[in-house]
Amino acid sequence: MTAKPLFAAAMSGGVDSTVAAALARESGARVVGITLILRDCDGSGGCGSDDREQVTRVAAQLGIEHHFLDLRGEFREKVLEYSWNEYRAGHTPNPCAFCNFHLKFGLLAEHARRLGADAMLTGHYAVLDPKKGELRHAVDTGKDQVYFLALLRREQLQFCRMPLGNLTKDEVRLKAAALGLENARKKESQDACFGVPGEAFPQALATYFDAEARPGDIVDAKGKILGHHQGIHLYTIGQRKGLGVAMGRPAYVSAIDPVRHRVVLSTDPQILLRNVIEVDQLNLMVDRPETFVCEVQTRYRQKPVAGSVTLLPGNRAAVELDVPVSAPAIGQVAAFYDGDLVLGGGIITQANSKGA
Repeated sequence: MTAKPLFAAAMSGGVDSTVAAALARESGARVVGITLILRDCDGSGGCGSDDREQVTRVAAQLGIEHHFLDLRGEFREKVLEYSWNEYRAGHTPNPCAFCNFHLKFGLLAEHARRLGADAMLTGHYAVLDPKKGELRHAVDTGKDQVYFLALLRREQLQFCRMPLGNLTKDEVRLKAAALGLENARKKESQDACFGVPGEAFPQALATYFDAEARPGDIVDAKGKILGHHQGIHLYTIGQRKGLGVAMGRPAYVSAIDPVRHRVVLSTDPQILLRNVIEVDQLNLMVDRPETFVCEVQTRYRQKPVAGSVTLLPGNRAAVELDVPVSAPAIGQVAAFYDGDLVLGGGIITQANSKGA
């Protein structure tokens, strides 16, 4: 008699990962839940203590074995310190993409293998063919998460299963309710892995690292001082809200100068348009020639646009877009698609206008 496969379910305490584990159980697989501990519970909030208690209860509801995996040191080094250094350099990091690569599909997957798991389950909204290591957009376009998975290697994907890719969020919640799970209607949270109540992610990082304020000037394109700020980490290219100055018409962050600690504003949205970018840390899940055409996405909620990618030495690539996009920021992921197939991606290091 063939033994049932053993799946290690990455469980956060939320409804998505819980339903993914439940679906695996219903398919006849053996399931063990693993929850990452990423932060100390020091009374400042956002440590996930409530989630830890809830995930223990829902694992018991599902009748599966459950473990915690302490990656607090690795989370600090690979995600928090990296993100803070990027913000201080005037960049806009993508912590979720790095957490996925290093921790969830890296160290957690390694732990799953040590437990003897045949595969790791996650609650991501993405369609995955593990045999081919091919990743595709989810059916629920409003929840699609492939942008944050674009840095994953083919061998990482081949060890994974993503059973929610062909379901909508409403269907997942209905399934959780049918199972009587206590987290069926749990509200979704932003930056759930790390946060301080009332603070945006870069503010929370400054608090976490007890960083001193590094004030500077807010200026226009000609260098005229319009106001002052308490740190360039609070700003990103294209930002419109929370600028703290009035220019008589909508203004945008058009540049960040980490040397002089300056934030530059412009009232011309056209100045944000870019059609040539360069990426490093390039990852291709699907083999492609030295130059290929595809669709490119430079921000999570941005609609992909057509472009061409040319591979460069040093794990880099030059990308030329057919249509300029607004405010591609250094540090963000540029994800490459061929229709619904995810080709891979890289980290933006430069963004320019052709001929500039």
